Amino acid sequence: MVGILVEEVMTDKFSRIDIDAPLSEAIGIFEKEDPDLILVFDKKMYKGILTQDLIIRSHLKWDPTKAKVRDVYKTAVILKPKDDLSLAAKLMLEIDSRSLPVGKDKLNVFGVISDIAILERLSKEEFGTKPIKEFMTMDVITLKPDDTVAKALATMRDHAISRIPIVNDAGKLEGLVTLHDLIIRFMKPRFKAHFGEVAGEKIPPFSTQLREVMIRGVITTTPEKSIKEAIQIMLEHNIDGLVVLDEENKVAGILTIKDLLLPISKMTEKEVKFYLQLGGDAYLLSDFTRERIISDVRSFVDGYEELLGNEGIIYLVIRRFNEKFRGVHLYQARMRVVTDKGTYIATGETWGAIQAVHDALRAIERQILQKIELHRDVKYSKRFIEQLGFWR
Repeated sequence: MVGILVEEVMTDKFSRIDIDAPLSEAIGIFEKEDPDLILVFDKKMYKGILTQDLIIRSHLKWDPTKAKVRDVYKTAVILKPKDDLSLAAKLMLEIDSRSLPVGKDKLNVFGVISDIAILERLSKEEFGTKPIKEFMTMDVITLKPDDTVAKALATMRDHAISRIPIVNDAGKLEGLVTLHDLIIRFMKPRFKAHFGEVAGEKIPPFSTQLREVMIRGVITTTPEKSIKEAIQIMLEHNIDGLVVLDEENKVAGILTIKDLLLPISKMTEKEVKFYLQLGGDAYLLSDFTRERIISDVRSFVDGYEELLGNEGIIYLVIRRFNEKFRGVHLYQARMRVVTDKGTYIATGETWGAIQAVHDALRAIERQILQKIELHRDVKYSKRFIEQLGFWR
C-alpha cells in the first residue's frame, strides 16, 4: 500500500459514448477531445472502455463504415475512490489500459484515473528520488536502419514489445520505431484499400527500410537521472517511454510507464509475484475461456515457482483467425514471460484459445528445463503433470 487514495488523483472529466453508437462517432471524439479513453455505456449502465489503440487495431478486422462501438470496446473494472494507488497500478497492468474508470458501481461511474497521473503524484514522494537505472529494462532489443518494416513488425510480435530503438553499427542511437506508428502508416492503409477508401493511392511496402520511417530526434534520458525527472519529460512530450543512453550515446535501457507501474503494483499484495497481461483479441474470449486461461497460466507459474524466479510479468497476446474447424476458431497464443531469472518467449497455434495457450506453455516449459539442465529431475515434471491434470 502506498497510502494514497484514488480519489486524490482521479479527475471527473471524461468522455462517454453509447455502446450502439457508430465507431465513426468515437473516432470523432478522439480527434476533437484527445482523451486517454472513452467510457462505454449501455444507456446508464457502464460496460467498458474504448481506446485509440483498440480502434486502430480494429481497423484490421472491421469495416469502419459499418462497425459500432460494441464491436471494438473491452471490459474494464471500476476502481473505488478509496482504493489505494497500488491497486490502481496493478489493475492497469493486468488489463493493459493506461486509464480506468472510478465509481461506486456500474450505475455510478463519476471519474477516471490515468497511469501518468499516478506516477506524477508518487514522484513527489521518495519514489521520485530513485534513479532510472533501478527500474529500466536493460535487455533491449534493437534493429538497424537498413532493416525492414516487416522485420520490425515481426520482432514486435515475437517479443510482445511496442517500441524498438534503431542503432548504427557502432551501437549508437539513430532513431525509434513504435508499433502505433507502424500500424497507422503500413497496416491501416491496407485495410482501407480493401474497402476501396484509398483507390489509386500508393500503399507503402513492408520492405521499406526503417531509416525511412523511424522517429529521429528521439527523446532520451540517462540512467542516473531521477524517476521524477523522467516522469516530467514524459509529461512534457506526451510520451509513455524513454530510451536510456549511456555516456557514449549507446542504448543502455528503456524506461516505460509500465516499468514504473510494476513496483507500485507490488505494494498492494505482497504474495503476488507474477502479473498476467492479456492482449490482442483476448477481449473476444468468453468469460469462461478467459478465466480458464488465467487459471491455467497461474497453475503453470505455481508449478515452476522455484525455477521462474521471485517476480515477473507474463505477456499473453491472443490472436483469433477467421478459419474454423468444426465450429472452433483457429487461435494463436504468443507468450513472453519476463522474470528476474530470465526471459522466455513461445508461440502456440491451434484450434481453440485454451489449447493454443497450453501449447505455448509447453514450449515455455521446455525452455525452462533446457536452460537449467533439469531434464532428468523428474520432480518438476511430476509436479507439472499433477497441477495441470488437463494435459494428461
